[in-house]
Amino acid sequence: MDCDITIIVLIPKRQFDDNKKKEKPIDAYSKYVSRYLFSENYNTGMLIDILMNQCVTPDQKTFIFPDNDFSAAAVDKQRDVLKEYFFVPHINERCGAVEEWMAKTKQKALASQIGLNVVNSKMIRVKNLSYQILEDIHYPCFVKPLVSIVGGKSGLKRCDNKNDLRNHIDEFIANRNFRDVDLLVEDYKIISREFATLGFSDGKEVIIPGLLELLRIGHGNHFGVAVQGRAFPVTGYEELVNKFKRIVMEIGFIGVFDIDFFESEGKMYFCELNLRFGGSGYAFTKLGVNLPVMMIKSFLGKSIEGMKKTIDREATYFNERMAIDDWYSGYLPTKDFMKMREESEIKFVADEKDPIPQRKLEKEFRLKRIKKTIKGWMGKE
Repeated sequence: MDCDITIIVLIPKRQFDDNKKKEKPIDAYSKYVSRYLFSENYNTGMLIDILMNQCVTPDQKTFIFPDNDFSAAAVDKQRDVLKEYFFVPHINERCGAVEEWMAKTKQKALASQIGLNVVNSKMIRVKNLSYQILEDIHYPCFVKPLVSIVGGKSGLKRCDNKNDLRNHIDEFIANRNFRDVDLLVEDYKIISREFATLGFSDGKEVIIPGLLELLRIGHGNHFGVAVQGRAFPVTGYEELVNKFKRIVMEIGFIGVFDIDFFESEGKMYFCELNLRFGGSGYAFTKLGVNLPVMMIKSFLGKSIEGMKKTIDREATYFNERMAIDDWYSGYLPTKDFMKMREESEIKFVADEKDPIPQRKLEKEFRLKRIKKTIKGWMGKE
């Protein structure tokens, strides 16, 4: 659409304070990116200040596409400040509504009403570092923050007994320096397959073009994120997809979103609705369904009729950037990495029309191979 694109990179405070650790992200090498800026993660004031002072364009509004829960909640809470200058995804144009609907108990209650399977759960409320573990929790259990922005993937853990659960909660609040936090404790389910989907809602129509099966999940810093997946049409899953659409319509969300769900013992379970665009969205874009452009056109009052709204074939996608990190950290064998890269049709970075990010990534990969080889030699000695 010939847009000027600015990436705001969210990094930890210790990294933000050290200019030497502010590395240009691989995305910013794209020819489509005009510039990149850094903001301290979880610092709403700094993020809004950057938007207002460095991203306002005279005589036209800028679109904001949050790609994690913190940024989605931050811009929504400051919607009244931003709306004169920015288009922001929203729920009924109400400030703070996005964060309210990030609460998993609220989402699961609605999903259950609509007829989706949800896992039984209970909430543990930590108040001033004090909490009580309910006696009727079934073990093993799965614990995670009630709202994703509190702990993200780091707060997820299977706990096999009461002591295990207590130790995890103590460690979690200590590492995150939380005095007050709500945790969701779910019955543990053996997951046979994990899925996701992405979509766009304009408040009148919800578009879900296909489904995504996660074939390989990341570890370490990329824990729980899809390294490799399979995009496929919704054929055979229409009833499930229609229920997903009803959730989005009931909430009243307008913008791009993603939904996580999984299969256990032959049943599909709703997991979570993320009120922002998901990392695997490039798979649908490569297959001809451009959800972000739908949002832009819709917010500008333009019709999206004629745009492709469903994918019509299956394709394997691969996030080679995350795969390289997992390979270097020892989570992914070299043979598996090479096989995934070879067999995956859609790549996160590689693009013939936009080659510079791929060249940069290949250079990083070569350097890491050298470092990994040297570390191997030193280990043998």
